[in-house]
Amino acid sequence: MSKLLKQYEDLKKKNSEKIYIFKVGIFYNILNEDARIVSNAIGLKLTDLGPDIIKCGFPIAKLEKYTQLLKSKGLKFEIVSTLAPSNQNISYDSIIKQIKNINLDNTTCKEAFDILYNIQQKLKNIQ
Repeated sequence: MSKLLKQYEDLKKKNSEKIYIFKVGIFYNILNEDARIVSNAIGLKLTDLGPDIIKCGFPIAKLEKYTQLLKSKGLKFEIVSTLAPSNQNISYDSIIKQIKNINLDNTTCKEAFDILYNIQQKLKNIQ
């Protein structure tokens, strides 16, 4: 969580007005003051992770539901898909390479969904 917290703090220094939502595994997590704001606005439960970290979150499958709720409350937010630096450029070539390297004979339905979802998020970040 320390890398995530550091990234959160760096992003808040650049733009403290936005709420940053981090994709972590199969959940989106919102940290510290952003978590308090979101919890108060839409009722997500806060979880205390220690003296310096609180969070709230939701499953990735509910992204559209919660982003619509945040928009309806007038909250500015940004989805952070990875722990990579925000200035990292993801090219179409890397996405095509990822697709070419998929072994369809050994891919479960869940793995296929996760792959498609991650590609979708990368494409959203390119635009």
